[in-house]
Amino acid sequence: MMGLLGGELNAQKKKKKKDEEPITQTHEILPDPPAAVKVEASRLVFHTSPLSTKGLLSAQAKDALVALRKAAHGATMVKLRAFVAGRGDARRVSAIVSEQFTEWKLPLPALTIVQVGALGVDGAQVVIEGIAEERKPMNLNGVAFLPAKQVVKPLGEAGDVAAVGPLLEEALNGLAGEVVAVTCYVSSIDGASELVASMARKFPTAARTLVQAQRATGSGLARCEGVARRKMGNPDRLVLTGTLIGFGTDVGLVEGRLKKLIEGNGAEMLERRAYGVSRSFEEKLGSVSVVEGVGSNEATFAMEGVGLVK
Repeated sequence: MMGLLGGELNAQKKKKKKDEEPITQTHEILPDPPAAVKVEASRLVFHTSPLSTKGLLSAQAKDALVALRKAAHGATMVKLRAFVAGRGDARRVSAIVSEQFTEWKLPLPALTIVQVGALGVDGAQVVIEGIAEERKPMNLNGVAFLPAKQVVKPLGEAGDVAAVGPLLEEALNGLAGEVVAVTCYVSSIDGASELVASMARKFPTAARTLVQAQRATGSGLARCEGVARRKMGNPDRLVLTGTLIGFGTDVGLVEGRLKKLIEGNGAEMLERRAYGVSRSFEEKLGSVSVVEGVGSNEATFAMEGVGLVK
């Protein structure tokens, strides 16, 4: 009799467990990187992550962020610019940044994502530039974002690997002052070690980034932009934005959004950087970094800005 009753009780327990709804697992919704951040120009420092060939894009991006955090020595990271090469999904970088900074319990930096043709080491898929804000002044008079110096020549004159070096030297010579960060785009990154050495000779103390702008180009190219310490004046308070992407060739809408973003942070436009997938955007945007992509498969151009707080 007891055996019968025990069997009925066990059956009822099993039925009850079966009827209960399973507990739904919910994943935390990660915040997006901010569209813009306010910073003190006197406290800005600049870093570039080392290239890695370990794993694919996600693993390399995480390693790059860890390296930047280590280099910052506790300074607050306020802006990142990721250059992605290879076949990885560049849109994944934003999620990785959010995941990593949330795990560290640190405020998210503004983010720019640019797709390029290649990096200086085979197998490297991403290099990330970081701007951090130190606790104490590092630039007594603030910093200046230097306009890009670009040198373009027909492939007949500058298509071979050996000819890229002189173009790079000319572009580097277009940057003056105490440069603390320099980024160069070239048409071919073959012989990258020699090109990197040229950058190091010219600006030995600067954070240096070298990328091949596109997988294939119709001309020899070297384009360098930088940031330098100002020698005079009072340091400014700045607004640094992430990129705003656009589609097609109508740039007016994105220009308006960027201006509104900067003005909404109590600033006026000081410097604008534009990226496009072809040189045709130079007609509408002026100086453009022509790259492989701007972080979305369908997007054709992007803009980011630096604002001066009034």
